[in-house]
Amino acid sequence: MPMDVPTLRKLLALDPGDPLSRFALGNGLLTLDGSEEALAEAAQHLRIANSEAPEHLATYHALGQVLVRLGETEEARNVLLRGIDRVAAVGEGRGRDLGPAMQALLDEC
Repeated sequence: MPMDVPTLRKLLALDPGDPLSRFALGNGLLTLDGSEEALAEAAQHLRIANSEAPEHLATYHALGQVLVRLGETEEARNVLLRGIDRVAAVGEGRGRDLGPAMQALLDEC
């Protein structure tokens, strides 16, 4: 069962420097709320998570989704292209399944 946004906020408060907690909150704001205000906040958390943990492939996908929904298509394209490059550099089963999803999102930009 997915955590709710207040719980995700509490987890991030325990360790504000943890990029995976930032990813979880950003992704939660995207999937559980989706309002423009929530998406703007999600973008902030996901940008930080992406800069702190560039190896985390799901962050590229979630950040790309948020940016597309916010109409920030140029930044979305850049993020998705970087994510696709990262996917190409990893071995099987390490997030490679996100490559086609990121490419499909990129094709929509």
